[in-house]
Amino acid sequence: MQVLSWNDSDFPQFLGRETAVTIGSFDGLHKGHRVLIDKLTKICAEKHFHSVVITFTRPLPAIKHAGDYAGDISSLPQRLALFEQLGIESVILVDFTDKFAAVSGTDFLASLVQRINMKCLVEGFDFHCGYKGKTTRKEIESWAVAAQIETHFVPPVYCKTKDGKTERISSSFIRHMILDGDFSAAAELLTRPYELDLAEMRRAVTTNSAFTQLLPPDGSYRTLSESGSSISVVIKAGNLQNLPNCQSLKFV
Repeated sequence: MQVLSWNDSDFPQFLGRETAVTIGSFDGLHKGHRVLIDKLTKICAEKHFHSVVITFTRPLPAIKHAGDYAGDISSLPQRLALFEQLGIESVILVDFTDKFAAVSGTDFLASLVQRINMKCLVEGFDFHCGYKGKTTRKEIESWAVAAQIETHFVPPVYCKTKDGKTERISSSFIRHMILDGDFSAAAELLTRPYELDLAEMRRAVTTNSAFTQLLPPDGSYRTLSESGSSISVVIKAGNLQNLPNCQSLKFV
């Protein structure tokens, strides 16, 4: 899988290749995201398109709702590894700057046709894009007809909560589970245990930058390292105490 930057002036990698594209934060790459990715890769297999994910260096809620945002479910390296596991061929990373945010939705989509030869767009049912998110699904579909671009909008995926309610699977819903310490429910929706990226935590300490991944509530936890070793850890005052000598911790 190749990882590219939106800031690259052009993308010679896509010359002569037709692409199918999906755009989003994909924080956690949960069951709902996986239905969308599965749709994308199946279309690519059937039509011999090259699969492309356009995602952001930070999930958009971290930027747009920074005041009440609890943290990322997955670090960027974790997201990239998951994309590769799911069969994505190229990922284009976007820094959500003011300049990028000012682009209209249809101009952005047209740039995908021009820059990476997009022939198909696969998105969630409620996808919108462009300046202030003003370009809606209806407008995207209208633009796509005129531009002769195939579009697919994937319906939401739901789950049953412990109290019998039906909830749409979303990254924000899973964040609440992690903050409640409900790791078994989070693992069910993520299709894997919630995992802290300690390599990224060390990098943040070394570079004196913020660690952006979500931490569970204060308490003592039994976790598993990447090798499967059992490690007891303590989170106190919102910080992981005595950083273990491993690359990741799975909360089980």
